[in-house]
Amino acid sequence: MRRPDNRPAKRVRVIIATVDRADRQISCLTGDNGEFAFAGLPPAKYTLQVNDHGGSQLFLQTDEFSTAIAVGPDLDSEHIVFPLDAPARITGSVLDQEGDPVAGAIVYLFVRSILRGLVQTQLSTEATTGADGGFHFAHLTPGTYYVAATGHPWYAQNFQPMHRMHLDQPAPHSESRSELDLAYPLVYYDGGSTPETATPLKLEEGANAEIHFTLRAVPAVHIAADGFQKQEGQQPILQLFQTGPGGTLISMAWGADSGVAPGSYVVSSSLIGQNQSSTLGSQLVTLTADSTVHLDEAVRTSVKGKVILDGDMPPSMAIWLGNLSNGNQATGFLTPDGTFDIPNILPGRYALLLANASDLYMQSVKVKDGVYRNGELPVAKGADIQLSITAVKGVTQVNGRVVNGTTPIAGAMVLLFPHDPSHGNNIPRDQSDSDGTFTLNWALPGRYTLVAIDNGRGLAYAEPAAIAPYLQGGRVLDLPLASDATVQVEVQSRK
Repeated sequence: MRRPDNRPAKRVRVIIATVDRADRQISCLTGDNGEFAFAGLPPAKYTLQVNDHGGSQLFLQTDEFSTAIAVGPDLDSEHIVFPLDAPARITGSVLDQEGDPVAGAIVYLFVRSILRGLVQTQLSTEATTGADGGFHFAHLTPGTYYVAATGHPWYAQNFQPMHRMHLDQPAPHSESRSELDLAYPLVYYDGGSTPETATPLKLEEGANAEIHFTLRAVPAVHIAADGFQKQEGQQPILQLFQTGPGGTLISMAWGADSGVAPGSYVVSSSLIGQNQSSTLGSQLVTLTADSTVHLDEAVRTSVKGKVILDGDMPPSMAIWLGNLSNGNQATGFLTPDGTFDIPNILPGRYALLLANASDLYMQSVKVKDGVYRNGELPVAKGADIQLSITAVKGVTQVNGRVVNGTTPIAGAMVLLFPHDPSHGNNIPRDQSDSDGTFTLNWALPGRYTLVAIDNGRGLAYAEPAAIAPYLQGGRVLDLPLASDATVQVEVQSRK
């Protein structure tokens, strides 16, 4: 076990488990020279993981993929060099305009990374500042990050933070506003007020960035609601969001007696009762003063439809929509007759897949009031898209080995690119194990090009320009293969 500076990693915990029984783990501590050993293991494939200083890392980990160690006759599982990555971190503080720490502020961390082969910016995590106003994000991988902070002044009146509020047509506050009726706007590092003005933090391996925020209190604005008809026992609920980097929505905390800072918000509204609920929709509002949100002006953007299947619907089967720009997801679970409804989806470009469907795939997709092309479903604001999806059995897998001549190659990114554009962003992926073997799941019938790349970190493989240099050196396959087929593919160097 070696650290990035080539020092041996002493006294770190190494954990192994068979790939098919992750719950059955055994572990040991490395010695003074970073050595470790597990003796008497039965033949199998084993995941190899290190826990070090509160973080964990899998062997040759790239995104959610890693390389398993194959143990058995004629297999070398005794000369493993596990290179530990040096995680990056971001630390900092949130102060008010007087230079005093802001306790309880929320700090949001966004990351620009590769997700399903596309470059996307999404909310990674959030932290709450302590009494000293400090925060930290640890165990970060190299990449580009954005950070934002907000909170509520401790001296502001009657603040009980929540992320959604029951309303019963309250009146906005009158002119007798207290001087302490204040709020903090959302602020990006380094001082920007919008995602476009956010300063990116580009972190290398092992980097430690220190940043600071200053929150300046402004008079709060308050929200009332009208334009809805409710039945007995129903209450309108409002949720406030601000649009972050990449279009990610940030849920904003506010209070029943305290407002929010002026600015642009996405207001999502619904009626909630004991026996029924209904989505009213969402709308973009710009708040400059106490305002009434007219819920009858909310725009309902929905995707609904039916899955047609010859046979019983699998339990918990669902339609999954993944935003191709920011990783936002929406799911509609199927009723026993195959219908589904996603009542309040945000506009955007979405990939469309069956979820919890084992060996089923979408043979055809028919769209009313919309289009579905090259595996992509555009959803416009106010759309009421209706889908008719025919699902059939036939999902298959590809088993193979990555080689360089006759030598097995471990740690290669293995990708299966469909020739049929209707498969869209469905690109099966795996990483070769120590014996060079791999398994690609969720492959649909059709013609594909199989590609293996020795180093796949940071490769936006779903972008045509990024993957074009590798396709010519790939191997063309027609699926499904014979059940016992094993294919070999030559590894390509990263270009």
